[in-house]
Amino acid sequence: MQTLPARFLVNGRTVEPAANRVTAGGRAVAVEPKIMQVLVVLAEHAGEVVTRDALMARVWADVFVTDDVLHRAIRELRRLFGDDTGEPHVIETIRKRGYRLIAPIEAAGPRAAAPPGNLVGPRIPPAVLAGGPAAAILAAVAAGWLIAGVRVPTAAPVRFVPLTSAPGNEVSPALSPSGLLAYIARAADGRSHVFVKDPAEPQPRQITSGDAHEIAPAWAPDDRQIAFARVSEDSCDLWIADVLARTERRLAPCATTASMKMSWSPDGKRLAVAAGTGTAEAPLHLELIDIATGGTRAVTDPAAGGIGDDSPAFSPDGRSLAFVRSLSGSIGDVYVVSADGGAVRRVTTDDGDVMGVDWEADGRHLVFSSERGGGISLWRVPEFGGEPAFVAGGGAKLKHPSVARRTGAIAFENWHYEINLEDRGVALPEETRGVPIAPTSDRWNFHPQVAPDGSRIAFQSTRSGHYDIWVAARDGSNARQLTRSESYKSPPRWSPDGTRLVFSTRVAETAQLVVVNVDSGAAQSLAVGADAIVSPSWSHDGSRVYFGALRRGAWELSAVEMPDGPPRTIVANGYAAAESPDGRWLYYTRIDRRGLWRRRTGDDGEARLVSAAVQAEDWLNVAVTSDGVFYVAHPDAGEPRLTLIDPAGGETPLTRLPAFAWNGIALSADGRRVIYAHADRRDANIEELVR
Repeated sequence: MQTLPARFLVNGRTVEPAANRVTAGGRAVAVEPKIMQVLVVLAEHAGEVVTRDALMARVWADVFVTDDVLHRAIRELRRLFGDDTGEPHVIETIRKRGYRLIAPIEAAGPRAAAPPGNLVGPRIPPAVLAGGPAAAILAAVAAGWLIAGVRVPTAAPVRFVPLTSAPGNEVSPALSPSGLLAYIARAADGRSHVFVKDPAEPQPRQITSGDAHEIAPAWAPDDRQIAFARVSEDSCDLWIADVLARTERRLAPCATTASMKMSWSPDGKRLAVAAGTGTAEAPLHLELIDIATGGTRAVTDPAAGGIGDDSPAFSPDGRSLAFVRSLSGSIGDVYVVSADGGAVRRVTTDDGDVMGVDWEADGRHLVFSSERGGGISLWRVPEFGGEPAFVAGGGAKLKHPSVARRTGAIAFENWHYEINLEDRGVALPEETRGVPIAPTSDRWNFHPQVAPDGSRIAFQSTRSGHYDIWVAARDGSNARQLTRSESYKSPPRWSPDGTRLVFSTRVAETAQLVVVNVDSGAAQSLAVGADAIVSPSWSHDGSRVYFGALRRGAWELSAVEMPDGPPRTIVANGYAAAESPDGRWLYYTRIDRRGLWRRRTGDDGEARLVSAAVQAEDWLNVAVTSDGVFYVAHPDAGEPRLTLIDPAGGETPLTRLPAFAWNGIALSADGRRVIYAHADRRDANIEELVR
């Protein structure tokens, strides 16, 4: 290991570790401390391979993190130094081992005073270098002066144009080839209808009307026709509206109501849609609908066990479809398939929350919405894969991008959320307001769990910029961050003694169980040989952990004996489970049939159906207590309702859950109070990015 000077040169950039600063061409940029530490370790061993384990132990010895924080640091260092993963000249990846700094290290001379004329660049927030939510204009400026080594431009390279600003939510943006905007908004009749907005005109035009709701508009290549779905209480059909003639015609029944987004082929002959239920036993797949005949043809065939394929987008030449393939609501990636079907090609490897994708006009790049940088932002990636580049993001959540083929403009939903935990008595009157727990502004707090002794809660939050697990006192005070990584994490579950939490995560496409000590932060990872893991939970005595495991395309309910026993199958086609507090009963859901089931623990005998109202995907809204099983029901068009199934099988409706924002409930030990995620604010407008 070599001793580094206080200032040294790497690839023409001056590195100052003590100041967490890198300077190029007289312009300095602030670097996140952890990223600088990774660079220093590599520089101390320049020319040598530094293993991933060594880097993790040196830089993140004090906290529990997963390997994705190291991957992100390497990505940002490469971006900082203008490096290329295909032909590296600064940092080389050594497959299955680690990384090596291959650029020469030179001592830098004394730091010169900054010349006049504002040649020192702006201070860039660390979130930009971390790929996190930061102003898009600032990120673009930084890329210009730091990587290219040019003077900061006086004008922003992009413009953000608000396309809608009415009260309420405007969603589902779709740009025509020339840049006309179609979207969905609530009309004066209280129903959601299709509107069209010309950016050059001040007011939108309402295109559809009637007693039903419309969703998912998609422009035809002629800039004149719009396809959309019309949904009523007992039907869902696809329609085509001629905007100029003000006529409509029915095309076909909806192929799904689970995830509705469509894309019109450039030749105007086909419509790409998602089809299926979006459940683990019947995941979504992509279909093409013939505009002339209404006939359909399947394009993709995802394996059972995940949500499946949605958000199709035709390439400009009509030969390919980009889409999102999701394993769960928070684990997905961008894929591409030929419009004729066949093998799919994975484009991103984030295993993150992806919310929409579209092609750029060049037909060689994709724009997608993802939480890969911590916030939900827009990213750009070559169609054959590679390191995504940050396009735009910030405190808001940017979703469902749509690209105008002729102009290159990008329209997107600009969401502002405040989701906080609310504590309510289960038998309180419906109009009574609950008690907020550890509220935040413009952040999400969800997936609550109460410790067995009632003294603490664990929950997930985005207040750190990423989806992480936090622990606080029962009233939400003294909240502290327990995990620090970008990777997906399942809702945490307390051990019976209240000292540990178990959750599942994904690291480099590998599913793992993680057990972390709440007070010390010490963590144990359990590799259980599964492609995906969902809903881990403890046995009543803490001797084992149950979890749903996807193996070779099939789900099964598994268990692992603690601390490190091998996994074993409990229920074929099982999905998630929890023991009763006395350990006598195992409650679980299945993939192959609807319902909440019960059987004696340790017994392979016959199971009994407890409630047909619960299915696998509802598991986060189930709580097994000594008083019975609580679950969230949807008995009517109103707010969801907490419901109790008593030991005799009777069901009792309890309090409503107003503004129910996210799956996941927690019951107090005495069964008298419930905590859930409450939407304090949820609004969206549509904006356009013009380059």
